[in-house]
Amino acid sequence: MVKVLLVDMDKCTGCKQCSLACSLTKEDLFDPKRGRIKILKKEDIALGIPLLCEQCDTYPCVNACPEGALTRNETTGIITVNEETCTECGTCVDACTYHAIRLHPETGKALICDLCGGDPYCVQHCVPGALEWVDRTDDAVNKKKKLRSARMAMYRELKKEAA
Repeated sequence: MVKVLLVDMDKCTGCKQCSLACSLTKEDLFDPKRGRIKILKKEDIALGIPLLCEQCDTYPCVNACPEGALTRNETTGIITVNEETCTECGTCVDACTYHAIRLHPETGKALICDLCGGDPYCVQHCVPGALEWVDRTDDAVNKKKKLRSARMAMYRELKKEAA
């Protein structure tokens, strides 16, 4: 069965264990700047906002890439990056509605969550349980949309405060 990743910022403590686990599995070192999940933190209110690929229906990052370096698996929704084709232009970063893409600090290639091919390592290491890997049902998809909307609303609020 196809699965979906639920991300609940109300449970996120901002510990960055997910990002560290991601960078370890993908880059073989602990560095949150190399993780495919990033955590926006607001220390004064103990808030963590996980930002990662939402495998959205419109996939603007794929459409924005002038080199066709990003592809989307129609069954799973997983976006993958062809590092040979990626020119480090950053158009995918700008196109991502969910602020989930960044460029690798050394190679400049796009970093996008690929759900570890269907067994996300971050979920296994999310101590507070903010990340859940569940069967894709109508209820799970609706819950994902609600959780995503809440995170993006808080993200916009924090960005507005910072400006």
